[in-house]
Amino acid sequence: MSENVLALYDCRSKQEYIYRTNKMKEITGASALLADLFKGFFCNKNKNFKINGNWKTTAPSDYIEYFNNSGYDAEVIYEGGGNLCVIFKDMDTYVRINRVISRKVLEDTFGVSIIASATKVTGDFPADRRRLYAENALQKNLGAYHIPCSVLPFTQVDRLTYQPIVEKEDNNQYTTESFKKKDKYKSMEHDEAEIIETTLDEMTDKENDSLLAVIYIDGNNMGAKVKKATENISDYSSGINALREFSVNTNSDFVEKPWKAILARLTELYRNAANSDEQKHYLCRKVIGGGDEITLVCNAHAVPEILKTYFDTLISENSGASEKNSSCAGVAIFHSHAPFADVYEIAEQCCESGKKLSHLDGNGNNNYIDFHFCHAGITNSLEAVRDRQEAEFTARPYEYSTTWKAFTDWGNKLSMIKRSDVKALNEAIVKGDSYYKTELRRIRSRKKLLDVDENDRELEKMIFDISIVYDLWFGKAENGGEADA
Repeated sequence: MSENVLALYDCRSKQEYIYRTNKMKEITGASALLADLFKGFFCNKNKNFKINGNWKTTAPSDYIEYFNNSGYDAEVIYEGGGNLCVIFKDMDTYVRINRVISRKVLEDTFGVSIIASATKVTGDFPADRRRLYAENALQKNLGAYHIPCSVLPFTQVDRLTYQPIVEKEDNNQYTTESFKKKDKYKSMEHDEAEIIETTLDEMTDKENDSLLAVIYIDGNNMGAKVKKATENISDYSSGINALREFSVNTNSDFVEKPWKAILARLTELYRNAANSDEQKHYLCRKVIGGGDEITLVCNAHAVPEILKTYFDTLISENSGASEKNSSCAGVAIFHSHAPFADVYEIAEQCCESGKKLSHLDGNGNNNYIDFHFCHAGITNSLEAVRDRQEAEFTARPYEYSTTWKAFTDWGNKLSMIKRSDVKALNEAIVKGDSYYKTELRRIRSRKKLLDVDENDRELEKMIFDISIVYDLWFGKAENGGEADA
């Protein structure tokens, strides 16, 4: 019987670690720290252990025999979905390596708590993976949460994390955790595109709206796709190769290709902008990108173009593919000084509202978009806000190929009337049906551009949603609509 051990590495509360700060450089650095958390140990040369981190190669036909004869202490099976799967020669090696990893994670990140799960290798790859993920779920629920430090009554602490201040630089105060995030950012290779901006305030047009947006996009039904990619496979070689191929293709289709297309499109718009104020509308920053999810921060005006470019690129990759890729996007629009962690949570909840509809579709192949305007302090969940304030009025979320295109088409039509008329429609919808119909008739009596069926309830909801983001996405400054009298 083989003494090999299959292990899975993950982290607790990744989003909490990343968004414990409102500083973009620290957020980006924290994301990079998590992305490189295990690579630095498993994928680089290690003095004390012989580890093969080159997991993107093709696995040999008899994998277990190959590994036992390779002389490796450990080898990376695959990386994907924020997890790292590793095979060890025995349990003792697994324990010894974990001691080293635990210290390295503490030194590199200070605030990250890792989850390590393991199971013995039986030779049945699907069965071993099921046991491994069951153990991982157990560890998440029962494992100890790492708290890096405590403070004394006279210690100066950070007001967000309550960690002690250890350094002051350029009128900024840093905890050990924030300092490591900042250092990681400095060590990274950064995009050189003109549209890339790292300071939130510099992304905004302060004289007009000072609005930014967090865009969180996540793939649909990825668990089912992984299961299908590995079905009818029992041996390690076939299973490993299937997972490695799936992981590489997923990252390429959901992150690398769309982000490259977004950079190109926004750079084109930036260079063709009429002035420096308009150029700010196309500023953007990728915060997280890996596997099937990507998070962007951008000037709120750029959202429609980013979503169009992302989904058009994703859909184009489906041509000829047996398994269609699809995603849901959540957009949270906010003022630049709002708490970033709270805004991100709203964007994530918007994405989840789209996923609920995607699951109801049956096949999960539709792409949904939901957005929310964070007008004031964020004190409730998206669901609570929708239930109490918007449930009767909104048509969100929208399916990209159908209702989202109708939404943008109607937004462009409404841009041809006065801004005050659009805002009046919003107020009339909230007051009641009779007010809405009266307002429509008033506008039509003055301008025949608004050919709207006043009994179309779905269109009424769409007009309400358009009015919320009208100034950002459809207003006269963008589309040449009429000025108010």
